[in-house]
Amino acid sequence: MLFEIITWICCFYLLFPLISAMAAVFRKEKMDPDPGFSANFACVITLYKEGEIAWPLVRSLLKQDYPDFHIYLVADGIMDPLEVPVSDERLSILQPEIFLHSKVASLDLALNSMKANHTHVVVFDPDNLVPAHFLRVINQYHAMGFKAVQGKRIAKNIKGTYAALDALGEYYYDFAVRNVPYLLGSSSTIAGSGMSLEREVYRDNISRELQVLKEKGVVVAEDKSLQLQLVDNGHRIAYAAAAIIFDEKVTAAQQIGRQRGRWLNSYFAQVPVSLRLLLKGITKWDWNLLYFALMVSMPPMVMLVGAGLVLAIFALWLKWPYFFLVTGSLFLFVLGFLTILTFNRTPGKVLKAIPKIPLFVWGQLSGMLHIRKANKDFMATSHNEVIDIEPLWAKRKGEFHHLKKRWE
Repeated sequence: MLFEIITWICCFYLLFPLISAMAAVFRKEKMDPDPGFSANFACVITLYKEGEIAWPLVRSLLKQDYPDFHIYLVADGIMDPLEVPVSDERLSILQPEIFLHSKVASLDLALNSMKANHTHVVVFDPDNLVPAHFLRVINQYHAMGFKAVQGKRIAKNIKGTYAALDALGEYYYDFAVRNVPYLLGSSSTIAGSGMSLEREVYRDNISRELQVLKEKGVVVAEDKSLQLQLVDNGHRIAYAAAAIIFDEKVTAAQQIGRQRGRWLNSYFAQVPVSLRLLLKGITKWDWNLLYFALMVSMPPMVMLVGAGLVLAIFALWLKWPYFFLVTGSLFLFVLGFLTILTFNRTPGKVLKAIPKIPLFVWGQLSGMLHIRKANKDFMATSHNEVIDIEPLWAKRKGEFHHLKKRWE
């Protein structure tokens, strides 16, 4: 009986992405922003140890075609005074003398230091880049009443085997867990950067995370707890497909292990909360809660496929008809993976990395060895790709031609 229950749950999640994507692709997004609404953005960049990586992002933000914003760069873990090659009254540098060693603490510092007139907070990683229309598009969603908005996070660097493989996952998840749920009337997940939140809503979340930081000494993935808190409180997280944000992808196997170890740790930590939200969604018959909880409870891809393969083998001895059920579901999962990449217009250079996926899987398996370490270590990812927005946008703008009308 237990084997059958586990098998049906596994098959459900193997089929879940394809069924959801097929349902969402026929739905059109409705845009009806309040023309008189204008958010005042605090753009927060959390820098850790690497002093040079954030300046291309700062320059891209200063070139926004939206007027009401200010940039707060938190430079943590840097011993010497930060060299500032950019001078602008819209930029404030916050460099704590006592190192914080925590993104949550850095965000709290920024929230406590920013001007009173800001209505919304946009969070960036230092390796991000955004085109000039980013804030203007984000504002349109806040003008429709959304308190939380996630932009379209896409790979900045796609050269090299590991970068292309990491980009492959980003294109997949950008559609499967951000665009699809939003189109279906639920909430996008939060990517950890490129998201904008109403200031007081975010202040409340960071206050809670600070308490976790004091109790445990580390917060593994504050974005995961943020999205659960938002949906639990009745908010729907919007997905802004035209608010493009470029994010640096890993370039070495060691980086994959560290990053995935942190992600796996956060998944297991949030499973009890996700299941509680699922029960709440069922009892209240709340579609946003129900779908979102089902989606975020889905095991990481490598674990899901691995479980499917193991169940298929056991089915040959325990209940052979289930072998065809599981293998059929695995086939449809692969078909769904490729279909979603197609729906999201994944570049050919990234698709060419598909045969090398086993290399990435091996890196993810090594990440499981870092799960316990993530409970004690901030495990920041290093960055190497330094480029300004102009050459990158000139090269990649054509990938988003289907979204052009949304930012013009």
